[in-house]
Amino acid sequence: MTPPATGTKTGTTRARSSKKANRQAEVTQAAIEIFWQKGYRSASIQDVADKVGVLKGSLYYYIDSKEDLLWRVIEDVHEEWSEILQEAGKLDAGPIERIHAFIKLHIEWYLTNVKEVSVFFREWQHLSGDRLKTVRARRRRYEQVIRDLITEGQAAGDISSALDDHYAARYVLAAVNAVPYWYRASSGESPATIAEAYANMTVGMLRGTTTLDQSTSTRRPSSSSSVD
Repeated sequence: MTPPATGTKTGTTRARSSKKANRQAEVTQAAIEIFWQKGYRSASIQDVADKVGVLKGSLYYYIDSKEDLLWRVIEDVHEEWSEILQEAGKLDAGPIERIHAFIKLHIEWYLTNVKEVSVFFREWQHLSGDRLKTVRARRRRYEQVIRDLITEGQAAGDISSALDDHYAARYVLAAVNAVPYWYRASSGESPATIAEAYANMTVGMLRGTTTLDQSTSTRRPSSSSSVD
């Protein structure tokens, strides 16, 4: 018997891998919808199977548990965050401009992926074991990146040295992370417009100005000009 051609076998393998990847993406998207609608605790594997349109047992070809589905969502969001941080960090610009870019890119992505981001923030604490430890460690590293940018801005004279970098970093992250909770696509406001406004307001707060305009003074009032 003549063995099948190598090219044919490779092509078949690639087709199967592509089909599995597509199904995995479909399952993950279904999990996002179900977790967003019902919450992680109330959602079930059966809910996700019904959303995909397959038997419950079929899902176990792609996952081992409901937590696996949540972990996929968490991982997807983390990968996007990492890419955005890298993109902002590679800019040939000062720390204040990189903070502006970070906020703008994050919020715009958040608002075009509201359900996925909302599931992340609402449900990540339902993870267990090493997964939960991993997410907590990532959140600490994430905050540290913002703190480092703020301290760089302080060293450059763009941000007041009197500002507590720990509180400032948490303020920035709280502002950014809260946007998906109040945003409604039906409002007609574009993600890009909101992202730009939030980025301007945040760097304005850090610099004591209202925009990113470099011509605006960033000096703090002297003690003699303060109001008693």
